[in-house]
Amino acid sequence: MRQASTTSARGFTFIELMVSLALGMLVVGAAVKLFSQGVDATWVVSQRSEMQQDLRSVQGMLTKDISLAGAGMPAGQGIALPSGGVSPIYGCDQTGTAAGCPPNGAVNYPCAAGGGCIPTLYGIIPGFTLGITPPGSATKSDLITATYTDSVFALNCYQVSITKNPTTVTFTAPATPVPAGWIPTCVPPPGLAGPQAINDPAVGLTPGDLILFQGKVGANTSYAIGEVTNVVGAKPTYTVSFAAGDPLKMNQSGAANDLSFFAPSPAAPNTIIANRIFVITYYLQVLPDPLGVGAGTPRLMRQVSGHTAVPVAENVINTQYTYDTYAADGTLLNETGDGGASLGVSLNLIRKINITHLTMRSQLAGTRSALMSTSGFQGYDLQTSISARNLNYQNRYTF
Repeated sequence: MRQASTTSARGFTFIELMVSLALGMLVVGAAVKLFSQGVDATWVVSQRSEMQQDLRSVQGMLTKDISLAGAGMPAGQGIALPSGGVSPIYGCDQTGTAAGCPPNGAVNYPCAAGGGCIPTLYGIIPGFTLGITPPGSATKSDLITATYTDSVFALNCYQVSITKNPTTVTFTAPATPVPAGWIPTCVPPPGLAGPQAINDPAVGLTPGDLILFQGKVGANTSYAIGEVTNVVGAKPTYTVSFAAGDPLKMNQSGAANDLSFFAPSPAAPNTIIANRIFVITYYLQVLPDPLGVGAGTPRLMRQVSGHTAVPVAENVINTQYTYDTYAADGTLLNETGDGGASLGVSLNLIRKINITHLTMRSQLAGTRSALMSTSGFQGYDLQTSISARNLNYQNRYTF
């Protein structure tokens, strides 16, 4: 018979358990810290990546519109607008209401340099401090407006006949293919034998479009702009109305520089040429806070002529611009906020547009927690310069 062992099996001592527990807590704590840093880094990278993508999109659109400013417009001059006691405006849609004229209501066109005030359309129109006050800023944001002609819709291929009281324009299409010598400026779009229909659903005229008319009155070439209010007809003949009381106040029959100045049209064909122009305004708009607490986050809007504005990017919280231009004596004026207008300098002499602040913040704010050490919004501020190559500049060289 075997004798039972009197030796008992030994376990961990209390001290060993405490040491093991302490070491385990250190390892777990380090792992949690690494995980928290990884979550922070992933969140920051995703927010910044999204902002960079949005900023590239905004920069591309702004650069395109600003670099085209003045394309197809009369070289070296602004276009005088109707001034029959009511000033034409921009930054409004067809509703004509305060809600359709953000951010601070409609904006009057600048006066031509010199005596008196003749509202004038330029290739570039600064909107110095005409925007909203961005969150956390004491300075108002800026607007910017660029104008150029539509190179896609061949409106200049139509013969034009103008009547007044009320002001209407009859557009007559050429035969297809376009006869040789029809209108010197007529170039049908690639792949088409003739111009698109006036009421084409993709590129045709709609209420709110602005049309630039150019024609000879006596020995001089004159210009006038009208806002489309209605389109009727079928190819080859269309009637487009430019009725008074339009939201942008462009149609002022009988006023100086109004479209009715051309009526009745000259008897000879092809003496008046029409082109659609784009008057494009960028501004900030604040949306209501979805929780009803204070103001919401601004977003960048783009408005074309008298059409409803569309958002370009969310969470753009500031836009500011300056302009390099020339004084009448040829002195270079760098980084002027209003393009030299306060100094009596014509806006046609602007040679460069500087985006001094295009500021965007992240969609979400980090909230400090056990797993998230980052708090607050991420942000980017873009600066760049754009040459308005289609504007007419003063000769800087002396001989």
